Amino acid sequence: MKFKVIDAKALSTIFDVLSEFMDTVTIIVTKEGIKMGGIDPSRVAFIDIFLPSKYFEEFELTSDEYLGIKLSDVSAVLSRTTKEDSLIVETNEGKINFTLQGEFERSFSLPLINPEEQKSPTLNLQFPFKARILTSAFSDVMSIMEDMGEAVTFTSEGGKLYISVEGDMGTSKVELSTESGNLVDSQGSDASSTYSIYYITKISKMKSSSDILEVSFGSQIPIKLHYELPQEGYGDFYVAPRVE
Repeated sequence: MKFKVIDAKALSTIFDVLSEFMDTVTIIVTKEGIKMGGIDPSRVAFIDIFLPSKYFEEFELTSDEYLGIKLSDVSAVLSRTTKEDSLIVETNEGKINFTLQGEFERSFSLPLINPEEQKSPTLNLQFPFKARILTSAFSDVMSIMEDMGEAVTFTSEGGKLYISVEGDMGTSKVELSTESGNLVDSQGSDASSTYSIYYITKISKMKSSSDILEVSFGSQIPIKLHYELPQEGYGDFYVAPRVE
């Protein structure tokens, strides 16, 4: 297997976000592209990421591969990736090799680990409310709120999205709407639910890999954060609601 991405920083961010939730991941490589994800150990979050073959500048594959990797090692290798770098990833004799090409070329090799069977939950959720928002705006909101409390509440009223947090430091509430330009679009009915701010903030780091995020939620059901990736790729993050 061999593939090349022009924007190495975007792929590095995906691995970084994954490493916030799990220690290892199995990368499933087929002619359609690459899938990876899983359930975090606390069983609060489920992650499903797909990068189609056309996402890559080059994509070579002889047969399907299942690659086990230690995420902290990959994150360490790619930690100094810049926007100007491209990245080549290939497998050979039980190892996965990374080559960063930019101002100068850097190469790294890591051992593959035994791939684990992927157990994906069956999800059949109907979301009363959905809204699309710029990932940069969402990340900014979460950065403001992350130190104010342990829980963040998403509320929809009249097509607007409200994100609020209440904690020992006080309360904060942000209104997002299509009228103000904060939301790209929105649809659905009124709803409200509360989630761990720790998980939502970690996920919001995906802004470096995606421009548009679709937020879907309803009262007392998991929230879905759907990051639109180039060439019809996606990063889907489901977080279970908090039970007070």
